Amino acid sequence: MGISVGNKIELVMLDDIIRNEKNKKVYVSKIYDILPGNKLQIAMPIFEGKIVPLSVSDKYSACFYTDKGLLQCNVIVTSRYKDGHMFFLEVLILGQLEKVQRRQFYRYMCKVGAKIRVVSDEEYETGKPEGEVISEDDLEWQDARILDISGGGAKIYQRQFLDKNEIVKIKFVLSVADLSFRFSLFARVLGSVHVQNHSEIIEQRLEFMKIDPDDRDNIIKYIFESERLNRAREMGMM
Repeated sequence: MGISVGNKIELVMLDDIIRNEKNKKVYVSKIYDILPGNKLQIAMPIFEGKIVPLSVSDKYSACFYTDKGLLQCNVIVTSRYKDGHMFFLEVLILGQLEKVQRRQFYRYMCKVGAKIRVVSDEEYETGKPEGEVISEDDLEWQDARILDISGGGAKIYQRQFLDKNEIVKIKFVLSVADLSFRFSLFARVLGSVHVQNHSEIIEQRLEFMKIDPDDRDNIIKYIFESERLNRAREMGMM
């Protein structure tokens, strides 16, 4: 799994990350046991010197300090209890553990269709395609699929290998409930790798460039509303 008993954990509530709150509360804990069913027994966390009884069903971003560096995943609190003089939580790991550096924005896993194309330095500087173009739709776009997204970037699948630091434009629509946001954003390629067992498909990590604050806020609104609806479904409220 990559984590072990004794590893220190930092927990930050997902809602705070999604909103990109500046004063996020960071709760410190430690792994006491690795349980069946992808669960962990952890100490009730401490904040400002006090034990904090986190609520059951709340979701957190968990950062584990391991011998292999920082590992991150999302967790949900499934129970809390006292054993002797110690207070514990059981948390369920959601998704895969990933090796990460500190991130500014929370990444939301999704499946969203997109279009992507490489742009010239001139277009990136001026914001306009080269030559006389009636509409951007007339240009050559490649099909892509967004696998996760944040206010800072996205991970996508597509079929064109792009070099690191290549500048692209990506357009897509994010819809949830009665919200719908249309985007056309510049991005820098952070890396391209062939997908294992599917060599014709390329996984790429993108960093949004020159993104308008309103566009970033709308991405965060989409993520927050999607997480809210997911939580309601998990609790049987929908």
